[in-house]
Amino acid sequence: MQKTRTHLAIIAMVASMGLLAACSKGEDTKPAASSAPSSEAPAPSPTPSTTPPTPAPSSGSIDKAKESVKDAASSVADKAGQLKDSAAEKAGQMGDAIKKGAADANQAIQDKVGNGATPPAPTPSK
Repeated sequence: MQKTRTHLAIIAMVASMGLLAACSKGEDTKPAASSAPSSEAPAPSPTPSTTPPTPAPSSGSIDKAKESVKDAASSVADKAGQLKDSAAEKAGQMGDAIKKGAADANQAIQDKVGNGATPPAPTPSK
């Protein structure tokens, strides 16, 4: 149970990091400048924010996060491979059980009908 929670937490972390990366890329793009001169007055400058800017994360923490994501992805890939192997093994066992059941059923049917051989004719009594 603990492993399942850990894996789900790691998957959620990877998904949120991907979402943050996607959002970050969207903010970096600037609108293209228009080639036609604008007759309107320039837009007023935005009012300063009351919240102080947050410091950028250090490259060390980014590297650690990247390494953590790589480790998580590796762990998920290993588990997926193990599950695939386990599923293939179980499928093989099921196939063998089906073959054995079919052979047993066939044998029972053949025993009831006498393997297709005609029984010997009764001898007339005198």
